[in-house]
Amino acid sequence: TDTDASKVKFVESQFSKGYLHDSNFEGADFTNGVIDRASFKGSSLKGAIFGNAVLTGTSFEGSDVENADFTDAYIGSFDQKQLCRNPTLKGENPTTGADTKFSAGCSGP
Repeated sequence: TDTDASKVKFVESQFSKGYLHDSNFEGADFTNGVIDRASFKGSSLKGAIFGNAVLTGTSFEGSDVENADFTDAYIGSFDQKQLCRNPTLKGENPTTGADTKFSAGCSGP
């Protein structure tokens, strides 16, 4: 909690059962990571990259995911439905150019 991990490269990292609350992960890169049963409640994930990451059981409730990229990430159906309801799920990732909502498998940009 209350950690500044902005722009940190977590490529191929594993976070299991992590409570990553109220932290700054803006521009962080979680490509090919395994982030299972974690919670990003209240955290900023603006511009973060989750390409090809495993996000099973991970909650983005109350987090800011604007401009994040979820391309080819594995998100369970329940978690994906919750993510699609996040009002900050919008924009385009500044690094990859991916449309945030589309990359998360949610309808329309």
